[in-house]
Amino acid sequence: METALQPNQPRAVGVSRLSVALPLLAAVLVMLTFVTIPPAPVDLNVDADTSLSGVLNYAQQHGLQFGPELVSTYGPLGYLIFFYFSPHAAGMRMMVDVTFCLTVAAGLCLVAWRLRPVWRCLLLGVFMFVAPNLHPRTDLVIDTGFLCWGLLCFVETDRRLALSVLTFIVLAVFGALAKTSVIFMAGLSIVLVAGGLAARGEWRLGLGMVAGFGVGIPLAWMAAGQNLWHLGSYLINALVLVQGYNQALGWEGLPQVMLWAFLLMLAGMAMVIIRALTAFEGRDGRAACRRGLLLVWVSSLLFLVWKHGVVRGDSYHVVHFFGFLSLLAPALEILPCESRAARLCARALTAACCVLPLIALQGWFFPATPKSLPQAFRAFRYNAGCLLRPGDYQRRMNDIIEAKRREARLPQLHRMIGSASVDVFGQHQVYALFNNLNYRPRPVFQSYVACNAALMRLNEAFYLSGAAPEYVMFSLGPIDRKFPPLEDAMVLRHLMLNYEPAGAEGEFLLLRSKPSQEARLKLLREGVVRPGERIELSDFGGKDLWLEIDLEPTLLGRLRQFLYQPSAVRLAAWREGAKGVLTKRRAPAAMLAAGFVASPLLLNNGDLLGYYNGKPPPRPGAYSVELLPGEGQFWRSAVRFRVFQIRSGGASVPANSNFSGERLETSIRRHSQFPCLSSRSFVSSGRADFSIHALAAGSSRVSQTFATCSACLLNSSGSPKVSSISASAAGH
Repeated sequence: METALQPNQPRAVGVSRLSVALPLLAAVLVMLTFVTIPPAPVDLNVDADTSLSGVLNYAQQHGLQFGPELVSTYGPLGYLIFFYFSPHAAGMRMMVDVTFCLTVAAGLCLVAWRLRPVWRCLLLGVFMFVAPNLHPRTDLVIDTGFLCWGLLCFVETDRRLALSVLTFIVLAVFGALAKTSVIFMAGLSIVLVAGGLAARGEWRLGLGMVAGFGVGIPLAWMAAGQNLWHLGSYLINALVLVQGYNQALGWEGLPQVMLWAFLLMLAGMAMVIIRALTAFEGRDGRAACRRGLLLVWVSSLLFLVWKHGVVRGDSYHVVHFFGFLSLLAPALEILPCESRAARLCARALTAACCVLPLIALQGWFFPATPKSLPQAFRAFRYNAGCLLRPGDYQRRMNDIIEAKRREARLPQLHRMIGSASVDVFGQHQVYALFNNLNYRPRPVFQSYVACNAALMRLNEAFYLSGAAPEYVMFSLGPIDRKFPPLEDAMVLRHLMLNYEPAGAEGEFLLLRSKPSQEARLKLLREGVVRPGERIELSDFGGKDLWLEIDLEPTLLGRLRQFLYQPSAVRLAAWREGAKGVLTKRRAPAAMLAAGFVASPLLLNNGDLLGYYNGKPPPRPGAYSVELLPGEGQFWRSAVRFRVFQIRSGGASVPANSNFSGERLETSIRRHSQFPCLSSRSFVSSGRADFSIHALAAGSSRVSQTFATCSACLLNSSGSPKVSSISASAAGH
């Protein structure tokens, strides 16, 4: 008994035409339930994805070059898929949204029409339930497009095969230049799917797929206004960024959610193995090669989606894994299977991998069932209205944007800065954009993304060049409750030495540049301690100190980091003597290795202001690296450290500004919108507190990645329910 139409099975002419017309008609209807019509941003202060969206559009308008000038979880086409509305290129954005989502819907429906009616309805029904309930859903849409068009490349023939190959190439090129994390999925998929084509005798199409991707990337790169010579640096920086995201931007989700996801991942891999190894007819070498390539491709795709979902186990990432697995299960019914026993086993796993993720999504993440079930119909009506009346939609969004622009006004800073260049330290670059300032971003423009030494050096080199901004709008507000001096630590060190306070408004301290010199580091001490042991600094007195800590993972720790996420590490700053802890915050190992300003202790804007005005904040007497209970096996017991004195031009303390420290402190208190600028956690409690942070994506979010939080609330039945207070998902 065959599950689906065989790849080489002929079709009658009338049936063939109908089998194309019906899926395409269905694709239009399905597309209207999930097309990514972007909303306007909601909260400028909490949701820093607004800033990421704004900078992506600013980069496109001003021709900034990705690679040397800009490093982000999104690429030069990212402004066309980001989940927030921007007045810039709104018409083009809507065209791209419709084209992109219609392409994915067409692939989904073509796969569905090769299935038996029951499986067809299940696949379409699951997608129309999951996609409209996800916000944002761009990652799921991209992953679904790769899955469906890739499967069609394995099973289609003749002209439909050529069309599938061409569509897959276009999707891969677009995705690779829109989001950096997609580069690796796209490149790997192109190679494996092309190998599958060659293994079935379609070697010309296989070579054409590889060549098309290789030519399409630089052509699309130049069409996006980018210099061809910068493509290499974009790819290299994308690799560094993904590595840093994996090492430093992990976040632990609810234990029961992570356990559920892990068990479903195992079931999903078992399902993929059975489906791939029993697919296709024949027992010769070519058939075995096709099965092997299919297995590697689908399992790699599933692993990449899993990794994206669990490295930040929050309500904006893990949902994509659950959603994708629930779609993958019925979609693999397209693969023919001759063995009855294998088919029964695969279908049992298919049922589990389809139903259980839906239970997890509904139980933990989606709104109540009476709202989630009809969401597709509400989305259909809203999306159709926006597409039929695009002018009305754009006016509504523009009205919201203008209201946010008024909310973001900083008249005092605008008057001080004038036409001078300005950068923003922190996560909220949108304030510079909404105030029409002469924004000059450093390459890694949001501080949380500068999460390893390589990325930090890019920013430091920018500040040491002639392109350094005259002013910096400074806001020391780390994400994920991290130790504040860790984010973009080398730029923070540079600002301490080469800038001075000029004013303050809202959450920002305005810094003005002085004659710039590179920081000089004098090694004072190096040594080895164990986790939990103190790194003593008390004998260095009032010196400004830079501390680098090398905490190396064990083999088991590296395996955990590759398959899941690094074990959490915390850094404790101790008072002199035995007087207790000053603060204890999250501190990823990659950021500790890059180094940070250890003394004085800078936890917020006020601490930096006190440093500038000769009233430095407390100087820790010691630091210690703290591991979570039961997780010592993931890290080596030897923790190496190096303590340096920070000096610039022979002076360790910068000259005081002429601006009155008392007047500036008063200004900060008057205009600050937050009681604490450095550690806004926004965590709400039910019976058990936990924080879920979204990245962008990356993020970045991610992808992606800002001061977001959620609370674990109990619904009426007593089961945990995730309630998001602020949505943020960069892109990571």
